[in-house]
Amino acid sequence: MSLRYQKFLLFGDSITEFAFNTRMSEGKGDQFSLGAALVNAYTRKLDIIQRGFSGYNSRWALEVLPHILENEPTDDIVLSTIFFGSNDAVHGGSQKVELPEFTQNITELVRMLKNKGIQPILVGPALHDADKWESVRPDDVATGAVRSNENNKRYSDALQEVARAEEVAFVNLIEAFSNKGGSGWRSLLNDGLHFSGEGYEIFYDELLKTIRATHPEWAPENVAYKYPNWRQVESDGSNLR
Repeated sequence: MSLRYQKFLLFGDSITEFAFNTRMSEGKGDQFSLGAALVNAYTRKLDIIQRGFSGYNSRWALEVLPHILENEPTDDIVLSTIFFGSNDAVHGGSQKVELPEFTQNITELVRMLKNKGIQPILVGPALHDADKWESVRPDDVATGAVRSNENNKRYSDALQEVARAEEVAFVNLIEAFSNKGGSGWRSLLNDGLHFSGEGYEIFYDELLKTIRATHPEWAPENVAYKYPNWRQVESDGSNLR
C-alpha cells in the first residue's frame, strides 16, 4: 500500500491561519481547534495542509494561490477551502475590496483550483460583533477597519452566488452562527472577528456536513485508512511489505 497521502488544503485569511491555535481566548485554557479536529478526522487518510494568511483579502489571495500550487504536488490535493471575505468586506482601509471585484476574484480562485482538478469549498464570512471589535482594536478602527454584519452578509451572499454559478460547495457561516449561536452568538467570537473554540467547532461541523453532502467520497468515513489496524498485522510484518 502506498504511503503517498492525498491532501486537503485550507486556504484563507487569519481565521484559517489560527485554525490550530487552541488558546484564542486569553485565560480560558485550551479550546476546540479546527485544524487539530480535521487532522484527527482524516488521520491516516488525508493530509491537512494549512495555508492561512492573516489580514489578506481576495485580491492578495490571487497573487498567493499560484505560488501555493507551484510548491505543492497538485495531483495530490483533492479538496480546498477558499475562505476570504471578512477583510474584503471592511468599510475602509487597505484591505477593502469592493463587491464586484471580490466576486470576480473568488471566481478566478475557484477556476484556478478547478483547472488543477481540485474541488473548491467556498466559506462565507461569519457574524461580526462590532462593539467588541471596536473596543479591543481601536488602532485598527482608526485606520478604517470597521466591519458590520450587513456587509458580511452581502459578501457571504455573493460567495453563495459564485458557488451556484461555478457548481461548487458553499459553507454558510452567517446562517450557522445565527442558528446555532442563538442569542448567545457573540460567544462564538474571540475579539468580535476571530473565532473562539465554540465558533471553530461550528465551522468544523458545517464543513464536514458540506463535504458529506457535496463530496461524500471525501468524507472521513469514506476515505481509505492507510495500512491495516495493528490487530491485522502479521507478527513478522509480512503483510506490510
